[in-house]
Amino acid sequence: MTNQTLCSILTYSGQYVDLREPNPETIQIVDIAHALSQINRFGGHTRNFYSVAQHSVLVSHIVPREHRLAALLHDAAEAYLGDIVMPLKRMAFNLEYRDMEDLLLEVILERFGIVHSDYQAARDAIRQADLVMLATERRDLMHPDNQRWAVLDGVEPRSATIRPLLPVPAEAAFLQRFKELSGVL
Repeated sequence: MTNQTLCSILTYSGQYVDLREPNPETIQIVDIAHALSQINRFGGHTRNFYSVAQHSVLVSHIVPREHRLAALLHDAAEAYLGDIVMPLKRMAFNLEYRDMEDLLLEVILERFGIVHSDYQAARDAIRQADLVMLATERRDLMHPDNQRWAVLDGVEPRSATIRPLLPVPAEAAFLQRFKELSGVL
């Protein structure tokens, strides 16, 4: 096995994506949609299956219009790296993972025409929408509890209740939203 093979994954569409040196040409929206639709949020600790794809679609509806495509793609690196629960992701020994995730996201955004400065401008809106969705997901999808989540202090959930989608409709919703926002598929 070559070094490149050890750092590459074979995607749903048959592309090899090098995780250390990703090439924008190997990034395909169908791979992102498919993979994110298969990944359950919160490490699977929801009452029902709820995908990162559906989460991303919902986040994209909360942010201002000019940031919607960036919001849809904000977790796209997880399509190649998987999702890690936030407490684990924040631990110091995962610095290399976070760097890889940042690099991969930058390449994904580049692939779909979002320049770094535009994403930086969208970050605060995406973070706020992500928190609104976290509060909503906690309310609608998680086991009820009374523990304070400091990150959610002052954050109100959406009024609408989340109706979790299974993987196939979540994938379709993600691709449809991408088409709406980018004009291509």
